[in-house]
This record gives sequence, structure tokens and C-alpha cells, in this order.
Amino acid sequence: MNVLRLLAAAALLAAVSGVRAEEASAAPATSAPDYASCYPSAVPGRVACYDRPSWFGFLLEVPGDIGGVAYDAVRVENLPWTFGIAALTAGLLVYDQRLADDAHRLGRWAHISSNGQTAKAPGIPVPYPTDVGSGIYYFGDGMLPVAITVGMLGYGLWTDDTRVLRTTSHLAEGLTGVAIVTQTLKHLTGRQSPSRATEDGGRWRPLPNPLDYQKNVPAFDAFPSGHLATAMVTVTILAEDYPENWLIRPVGYSMMALLGFQMMNNDVHWASDYPLALAIGYGLGKHAATRGREIVDAGEASRRKPSTTVELVPFPLDRGGGLSLAGTF
Repeated sequence: MNVLRLLAAAALLAAVSGVRAEEASAAPATSAPDYASCYPSAVPGRVACYDRPSWFGFLLEVPGDIGGVAYDAVRVENLPWTFGIAALTAGLLVYDQRLADDAHRLGRWAHISSNGQTAKAPGIPVPYPTDVGSGIYYFGDGMLPVAITVGMLGYGLWTDDTRVLRTTSHLAEGLTGVAIVTQTLKHLTGRQSPSRATEDGGRWRPLPNPLDYQKNVPAFDAFPSGHLATAMVTVTILAEDYPENWLIRPVGYSMMALLGFQMMNNDVHWASDYPLALAIGYGLGKHAATRGREIVDAGEASRRKPSTTVELVPFPLDRGGGLSLAGTF
């Protein structure tokens, strides 16, 4: 259900954001960035210039993002990271059951529920958390990233802010990529979630029958964690598009740490489900955040960016003179 919500929301966001992009997409393509839409970048002395997203444009970029992450994993300079993720996953596999038991003990000590109780308001089909445990679990639920994306879309359309609209497209692109990759891997690996485990660490049943999978999803969908990948792609894109806001990463990573604990506490995931999920979310977020964005020298942007000036200009009249208000925007 989370995957369907993400994909449906992504399609809806693309359709709505395309309304604002219609005029821009109809204009002749040009390689020159729009210097009126430049913002601070993470590179000193340079700025990031954004263009408007087009109709369903992000959907065409998702295959490239997935292929790019796969290629990055085998690049020579990235092999230490790839082997590190594999080694960490293998090491956690050995201690998965012990770590899960420790998470339960910590949850009981901190009085954090492990049953994830939610409720629904009358007439509203979307459940909401009712306690600390279910609230933490919602950090990685698809509803929170979608809510952030919808909120940014509304603000971008209201203010006509190019960066906000492009970030909306980045988020839709990243969330779609995460849904595709994690669901593919879940169907390939078929690992039992802790709640359905028939042996310590959960049993692996590669390539389960799709009908069996749908009838008993928790018995096959533990690896990797879609919740954590979703949280990571969201934080990565926001941090890439808003580098001047240094709080995004520490706050986001802290929320992900709590989410990781709670998903072990409520028997949704094992610790070894996390390293690959984090790598997937980070890689897809980095690729998505480059779309429609060009990093240029700040001096070049300031020279070309139209300046806003207002001045009083005198003009003659038959019997005297007057002043007119003139401005450039």
C-alpha cells in the first residue's frame, strides 16, 4: 500500500506541477540557465540555478537514476564503499536476533510501544499515530515525504518559486526510484520480517511466488528497508537543494536513527536491512537532485541576473515639471 501511495502521489504531483511548467516547456530549449532563479550552493563562490520542471519529466529520469546508482556501485573509487556496505550487512546478519531482542528491552524500558497503534478520523481514510512508538514509525512512512512534497508544491505554485517547484520534482523522482528499487529487491530476496520469522534472523526465500507475497507481505518484504530508503532520499534531496539550511541533515539523520530503532522494536525490520537501504536512498537522492540544476560562478550569475531598482525620474511639463517613478525588475 505504501508503494501504491507513493507512485500515485508522484503521478499526481507531476500533473499539477506541469501546469506551471507549460509555458516554459513550450519555449525553445536553451542551454543558458535562468540566472533569475539562482540560489546558494554547497560550493563556495558558486550558485545553483534551477529551471522549471516539465510535464511528467521526472518519470523519464528515474531509469537514469537507477542505472546511475548501479554504475556508481562498481566504479573503482566507490568499491571501498560498496564492499563496506556488504561487509556491514554481513556482520549485522550474525547479530540480527540479538539486536532485535535488545531493541525490545530498550523499548520496554523507555515505555515506547511496540505494536504501532494508529487510528482514523471519521471520514478520513489515512491513519494517524496515537503514541510515541507509532509517531516515530511514521518518520519513514510514505505519507510524511508525500506531505512534504505536496506542501512544497503548493508553496511553489503560490509563490512562483522555481527552486521549490524543482525540489518538488526531485522528491517525486527520488521517491519513485526508491519504490521501484526496494520493491524489486524485496521480491528477489524474500526475507521474513521479525514479526513472521520462523527462525532467528528470519528465513530467506528468494523469488517467492507473487501470489504468496501479496497474501502475506511481512513474510517476504524485510530486505531492504523501504522506510529507511524513503527517509534517506527525502533528507538527501532537501539538503542538496537547500545547502544553506545546515539543520536538514542532523535533524533528518536523528529522525532516521529513531526510525531504525522503532522498526526493530515493532518487529518490522532487522538491523541488517538498513545499510543497503541507506545507500539506495542516498544514491538516488544525489542523482535526482542534479536534474534541472546547474552550478555556475556567483559572479557570472550576478552579472546576468536582472537587478531590481526603483528611482524618481524628472520630466518637463508646459508649465513646470514633475517626477515619475521608474523601476526595473
